[in-house]
Amino acid sequence: MKIQIRERAAPKPSQRRCSELVSLAQALFIALTVPLSACTDPPDERSSLESPSSVGRTPTRILSLVPSLTELVVAIGMDQLLVARTDYDSHPRVVDLPSVGGGLDPSLEALIELNIEMVLMPEGRDMPALAARLNDLGILTVRFPIETVEDLYYSIEKLGELLGQKDAADELGTEISSGLDQVSMRVAGEQRVRAMYVIWSDPPMTTSSGSYIDEVISIAGGQNVFSDAPVKWPSVGYESIVERNPSILVWPRGDGSKLTIKDVQGLPGWRDLDAVRNGRIIFVDADRFNRPGPELPNVALELARALHPDAFRKTGL
Repeated sequence: MKIQIRERAAPKPSQRRCSELVSLAQALFIALTVPLSACTDPPDERSSLESPSSVGRTPTRILSLVPSLTELVVAIGMDQLLVARTDYDSHPRVVDLPSVGGGLDPSLEALIELNIEMVLMPEGRDMPALAARLNDLGILTVRFPIETVEDLYYSIEKLGELLGQKDAADELGTEISSGLDQVSMRVAGEQRVRAMYVIWSDPPMTTSSGSYIDEVISIAGGQNVFSDAPVKWPSVGYESIVERNPSILVWPRGDGSKLTIKDVQGLPGWRDLDAVRNGRIIFVDADRFNRPGPELPNVALELARALHPDAFRKTGL
């Protein structure tokens, strides 16, 4: 089945109107993930350390530019090292910290003023340039892959080593792996539900294989109808969506959004889908679903309950 893919630059919050259809968190998610996968596959550098003169001691003043990495630092019990946050961080442990602005363009003046020693950042097309600027200021930078479940385990392991919390990191990795296994076992034997994850609504953007969202859909007993798209975060045509006819749409909704099924039923293109006409839309929390972090097992469980409610009624859970 042919997929209509539009080759295009990654959308940025400043280039589009952010309405209730797409939250700012989703805009950041797109900006961080799409540029990396839109290029050819990068070399497998994994966690990259710059400014090696700082290596050998645990930094005491850290900033994370990615909410999922921030939450991992908190989860392994080292949130006391975080002395700042970005505008997108919402974890209760960091919301009262001073913000340095966006994750892609933090205020260098703020970093200097806060005496930041280390910055945790994602791999991505624009990150090496930012890392170089930070290194010139004497700030150590560490880049982490953030696209797959395997990347999540890798990041946990590396954070444990970096921050001297190997045991806590191992425990967290085991907890996440066990939680995902339990969800997978709960829906084992159930017929997979054809689903589409709506990253962006106009033009439609979704996810393919090789992304953690695709993996979570599979773990939860779903079948991503665009899993065979040639890029990880494809922008697709309405015709392709109608042709693939997903049984359910998984639609991230930002904090404060009042988007309803009725609203989607009035959207051109989307209203032509059987799933939309039949009200088969699962609205999910954009912050939780767009962050491959400690909450991933709960995210998978929530999605599994929505895709296979009967399987959970059988067990009373």
